Amino acid sequence: MYVTERQMLIMSDSFTILIYPHQRLRHLQPAVDGLADAVMRLYGQDMSALRWAERREGTLARFEGGVCPEMAARIPSAKLDCAALLLYLREGGGWGYQLCFRGSVEDTFTAGETSDAAPPEQHAARLIRRFRADREKLLPWLTQGTGAGSEPPEGFLRELAPWAWETLSAGQLSPTPVPPVPDTSSPKVNAPDWEMRQHPPEKEPGPETCLPFLTGVKALRRGWPFPLSLLYALLPQKRPAPETVPFEGWTIRELEETLKRFYAGKLERLELEFSLSGAGTYIRRLKKTVYQPFRLTLELIWEKGRCMCLLLDGQQPTLYYLVADRNTYMNVDIKDLEKTVFHGQTVDKYKVFSKKDSRLLRREVPLLLARLDRRDGVLSATARMGVWSCEGLHFSQEQYQQFLDIWQLN
Repeated sequence: MYVTERQMLIMSDSFTILIYPHQRLRHLQPAVDGLADAVMRLYGQDMSALRWAERREGTLARFEGGVCPEMAARIPSAKLDCAALLLYLREGGGWGYQLCFRGSVEDTFTAGETSDAAPPEQHAARLIRRFRADREKLLPWLTQGTGAGSEPPEGFLRELAPWAWETLSAGQLSPTPVPPVPDTSSPKVNAPDWEMRQHPPEKEPGPETCLPFLTGVKALRRGWPFPLSLLYALLPQKRPAPETVPFEGWTIRELEETLKRFYAGKLERLELEFSLSGAGTYIRRLKKTVYQPFRLTLELIWEKGRCMCLLLDGQQPTLYYLVADRNTYMNVDIKDLEKTVFHGQTVDKYKVFSKKDSRLLRREVPLLLARLDRRDGVLSATARMGVWSCEGLHFSQEQYQQFLDIWQLN
């Protein structure tokens, strides 16, 4: 009996397809299984109903009889530092997708949505950054929600990820097998898994990874302690002033020495400014994608034996604070948070480090610098809950400029 493509792929009125390019099933299964209780409790959906398939290009899963919550794509993408696509068909024929990358929703599309602010070209540009697809063949699906020769969303999937479409149309998905219980008495239990071609883990990147993006360094030396500081009224020329530090030719050695001077209290302020490339826009006339640069500013501040660490992100104007007191941040109601004055500003006390607790800075600052170009995983409130606090997600440019004026070293 001949089975059409539509009959093969659509076996219920609604379904979800999860696609994780370049990922292996043995890595994805623990990340997805860990969500099963939360999904059942919040949405009443049984994640054990997922049917899986693994190909050389990646792993995909299908969920029948409903639309999986966004967390099924977003949270595994944060844990595995990868991309994930949640493609769905609702009852009645409406379809769309959510594209996640490193724990953030990078793009959302709903076919026939008249209030979509993003043009089809922007949706296509975001998709081809994560999938090897033909932009021009995707545009009809993103413009009208339909294309030539196929039914939605199967035709869209065939253009975006042919390997996933072929796997689905061939009916090659199956329930996840239960892994065998290891024999702890075997001397080979800890041996390398040569069948899975395991290799030694790659060396973790270091803070030197940020140096190609570094565009400016400013510092303020520590002034005289009290009561000697009273002499500044008589000798104002002796008061330390912000300095621009030459950074050309810096290596990891110069970067670490500068950070150590701040940790030791020899610098009252340290500002590191970076320039990175943001989202790309395809210019049809030039036949290429043009990337818009944006600025990141890391501010480290000592004041009266207390310290704060802030990151000003100019890509989607946002301010991040390194959390000093995780217990307060996680457990105290926002209305009951204790306030303090720092740098002339009233801030939540959990954002301010005492000198004895500043060891967290020595761990988190190098980690952020090492992953500056993929900082979503470091700053993620999901993957690293209670480490960084995000304030004013997506400020307006005017609000963001006010924070720059307050916190930047001038």
